[in-house]
Amino acid sequence: MANTYNHLAKLAIEKLDTNLFRGQPNDWPNRHVFGGHVVAQAILAATETVDDHFYLHSLHCYFLRPGIAGQDLIYDVDPIRNGRSFCTRRVNAIQNGEAIFSISLSFHIKEEGLVHQPVMPVVALPDDLLDDDIYFNKLLRPKDGPPIDRKSFFPFETRALEHLDIENPEPKSSSTGFWFKLIETPDQTVALNAALLAYVSDMSFLSSTLRPHGLIPRHKRLKNVASLDHSIWLHETDFDLTDWVFYQTDGEWTGNGRGLARGRIFTHDGKHIASTSQEALIRLCQE
Repeated sequence: MANTYNHLAKLAIEKLDTNLFRGQPNDWPNRHVFGGHVVAQAILAATETVDDHFYLHSLHCYFLRPGIAGQDLIYDVDPIRNGRSFCTRRVNAIQNGEAIFSISLSFHIKEEGLVHQPVMPVVALPDDLLDDDIYFNKLLRPKDGPPIDRKSFFPFETRALEHLDIENPEPKSSSTGFWFKLIETPDQTVALNAALLAYVSDMSFLSSTLRPHGLIPRHKRLKNVASLDHSIWLHETDFDLTDWVFYQTDGEWTGNGRGLARGRIFTHDGKHIASTSQEALIRLCQE
């Protein structure tokens, strides 16, 4: 079905100099930039500086300061190493002269080798689940404010296996997941697919660390919840994000004001295309 959201234009970057790029912020309904948006643009910037036969296989990043919505981001790429099989890049995202985000990325040529993977969990299929827009409208909509059209600022349709009740959440298993697919149908390149996969991998990830405690983002017991770092290992380059993809997440630990989540991403036919991990800050309000 046709749409007029044009999310991908917001992800596009502009080359300013050899290793310097500019990107627009996203249109999320708050004063901060969504972390997945910054990760995606940093991937696109780094990819511009490597040869076409190299493919992103891993990244590790830190969210240093909240990004300011409505203000362009500058991406400064450091070409650390160019090898025959691997090359490495470091990118800083800058606003107001300060780094708000830092990422290291490794690119690899295609090689033959051993092959095995985990089995995709048996879960409900997307046709049997509800679109998440209704849930997120309730979660994100300001009190007495107008309805929020999530698809106007988020480029994916998502369908979760389960949501905690917004009004009265109860403790649940830390292991959960959701299906996702692109709203738009772009010309998919390896670099764009990697960037888009990174974008969506930051969505609802830290929520899995809250589930065992019967908490959701914006719960009255939470003072501050924010991503501290994020890692992705890309196992495949050939996948279609306009078809349903499953993201399995598990909030495996909380303590010392932090939480750790791990994830696996599978195509609808069970191919394991990526693994993820993220640590989050979780501060409680004083009783």
